[in-house]
Amino acid sequence: MTRVWCCGVLALMLSGCSLPFSLPYQQKIDAVWSTGSDSRELHGWLQLSAEMMDSGENTRQQALQQLQKMPAGNELKLALWLSHPRASISQRQQAQQLFKQHLPAVNTRLQQFFGAYQSYNQELLTLNRQLAERQQHINTLTRKLNELASIDQQINERKFRETP
Repeated sequence: MTRVWCCGVLALMLSGCSLPFSLPYQQKIDAVWSTGSDSRELHGWLQLSAEMMDSGENTRQQALQQLQKMPAGNELKLALWLSHPRASISQRQQAQQLFKQHLPAVNTRLQQFFGAYQSYNQELLTLNRQLAERQQHINTLTRKLNELASIDQQINERKFRETP
C-alpha cells in the first residue's frame, strides 16, 4: 500500500498538480515599469514630441524662447524642442548637453524615449561634421585646380609669346 501511495503522490507531482496546501502570496515588484504615473508621463512626452515634430518654424522659435525664459526644471522639454529636425548644429549640441546632464534623473522608460532623440541628434551632428570635412576637402581641391589652371595659362601665354 505504501508503494502505491508513493507512486500516486509522485505521479501528481510530476503531472504539475498544485500542492494540497497553498503557499503565501508573494507579490512580484517590477522596478522598471509601474503602469500608473509612468505611463501617463510617457504619454505626455509623446504628445509633446508629436506637437514639436508638427510645429512650424515660428511655433518652434516661440517655444524655445518661452522655455529658455522659464526657471530650471524644463531642461528636458528644452532639449526635446532643440532636437527638431530643422534645428541648427549649435541647438543640437545644446540638446545633447541637456540630455547628458538630466537623463540620469528620470525613470528608465523616459531614458529610453529620450535616448532615441539623443541618438538622432548625435547621428545628425556626425553627418554635419562629415559634410563639413568633405566641403573643406572640396575647397582644397578646387583651390589646387585653380592654381594648376593658372600655371597652365601662364605656360600657354609663354608659348604664345615665344612662337614667332
